[in-house]
Amino acid sequence: MNWYRFKEAFNWIVIGLIATAILLWAWQQEQDKETIVIATASKGGYYYEFGKHLESELKRIAGDRYVIEILSTSGSVNNSELLRKGAVDVGILAIGSVSLQNLSIVAPLWKDYSHIVVRKDSNANSVQEFEGKPFILGVQGSGYRTQAKQLMEFFSVDDETMVGNDLYFKELLNNPAIEGAIVTTGLLNPDLRDVLFSGQYKLMPVTPAEGFAFNHIFHSKDFIPAGVYPSINGPLPAQAVPTISTMAVLAASRNISDDKVAIILEALNTSDLRAKAPVLLDVNPTNDPILRLLNLHPISAKYYDPNFGLNIFSDAVTGLESLKELILLMLLLSLALLYKLRDKRIKKALSQQNRIAKELFATFEELLKIERTLKEISDVRLLKQYEFQVLNHKKRTVEIAKAGGLEINDVYMSVINECNELSAQIGHRLRSHQQKTQNQTDS
Repeated sequence: MNWYRFKEAFNWIVIGLIATAILLWAWQQEQDKETIVIATASKGGYYYEFGKHLESELKRIAGDRYVIEILSTSGSVNNSELLRKGAVDVGILAIGSVSLQNLSIVAPLWKDYSHIVVRKDSNANSVQEFEGKPFILGVQGSGYRTQAKQLMEFFSVDDETMVGNDLYFKELLNNPAIEGAIVTTGLLNPDLRDVLFSGQYKLMPVTPAEGFAFNHIFHSKDFIPAGVYPSINGPLPAQAVPTISTMAVLAASRNISDDKVAIILEALNTSDLRAKAPVLLDVNPTNDPILRLLNLHPISAKYYDPNFGLNIFSDAVTGLESLKELILLMLLLSLALLYKLRDKRIKKALSQQNRIAKELFATFEELLKIERTLKEISDVRLLKQYEFQVLNHKKRTVEIAKAGGLEINDVYMSVINECNELSAQIGHRLRSHQQKTQNQTDS
């Protein structure tokens, strides 16, 4: 009897050990799962917001292959340090703010514009007039600060005399003593939009922008588009503002795997991500006069240049002139590859057209939402905001069509017609409100 009890107990012990081993194996597999860590910037800025969009797209594409982590940092300078230490896989950098030595470029992202934000009642005409005054240049470790200090140096301003120059620029909303800030960022930065929406600030031009750009290779003369920022006093700026711009890129550490780069490139070029981040540039870094000077990751070089590697192959063939038969075979192979490349370009063009169509459909859906919402809105300020949104949608639709070489079709015309109809509706309601207000005043 004791033997049977012992045997039964032993069987349960074995089953328990096997179950424990299976659980330990599953736990180990989970622990061994690789991670893609993306360095962004502070949570109120566009670097972080875009990082969250990229995280969502990577999770969809990578599935269970990778764990995706978004790291909030001080900005470009901090990100470049983390990349060199190997603490992160990729990070968003403004190329005009940091050295890219020992780093590789995965992809260009968007333009970062230098915004000189001053109080709306300021009479200043140059940043030189803010020397010795409370003025924000950006937190330590941020690209904002580096670019602002470059401007101060160019204009011979002693930035050390600027009180509170290391604060975050959103402090402008809390501290009336601060006279302004320099913010180099993309046009969709949430915190900058909050500051400008308050109606307390305006944008001052960078002059002479040409001189600064001439002396700084990674900067260009540019303009902040008119009306790009909503404000309680109406869209800002009233006219395009001369400034300088640099490019934000996604850079990689030296030890990143090729597979991670390939997945990131795939995520960056999906229509879903580009719909969420319309500021993303359609730039081939192998042809860009500035980016081609930088170290492009080999996987990115292959992605952006379908002829990557064929030049090396051609050089090898040229060195074998005496082997005519081999040369003939190589030529035939080259013709076959060119045919494949042509087919690939055609597919890429079709893919681009599909992406444009999806963006137009998404825009049309947004316009329909606005149309439904308008029925319940009587507030003039909201009407003006929607009027501005409709104009932006129309402008974006035209830009998408031009950039993609899209011929005028039913979808494009539907979006444009909807924009025109909504603009007319809003304009009519605004005029009606204005007339009503005038009649009340007269009576």
